[in-house]
Amino acid sequence: MEDKAYQIKDSGKKMQVSKKPLFVLALMFFGFVFVVFLIQNKTPIAWIVNYEKGVELARKQKKPLLLVFYKPNAPMFVGAQNTTYNNPDVKKYVETNFIPVLINCTERPDLAKKFGVGYYPTHYVKNPDKEELFGPRLGGDVPNLFIKQMQQLLDKMNESLKE
Repeated sequence: MEDKAYQIKDSGKKMQVSKKPLFVLALMFFGFVFVVFLIQNKTPIAWIVNYEKGVELARKQKKPLLLVFYKPNAPMFVGAQNTTYNNPDVKKYVETNFIPVLINCTERPDLAKKFGVGYYPTHYVKNPDKEELFGPRLGGDVPNLFIKQMQQLLDKMNESLKE
């Protein structure tokens, strides 16, 4: 890029101002704005990674649990992480309606066994004060379908509380 300069007259003195720093400054600004945009739109769900703490928090906040059982390298889990869980609408829906608990079945095989999990990811909705589970929903889905399916499980849980 050719460095063109402007001449500025100031008190009879001539000064040279280069366009290059202005271009670099503008490029840095737009790069920063782009990175902020990407981060805001790809912020993952604020998962609780300890089941017992999740249950305690759900009781305090009087919210149901969204239990997501996974193994780190399971292809469907990796896909759900990249497409579903990072979606801003999914994040808002999940964090508004649930205490989201992410359970690594490699670290907590006892919970995987207790809840009969053998596919990853597996989603359950659970009232923290009851043993009954609603689900499972297996695998990852596109964001709008995921929200719809979690809402169906939430509705089933709420209906069971009326009985």
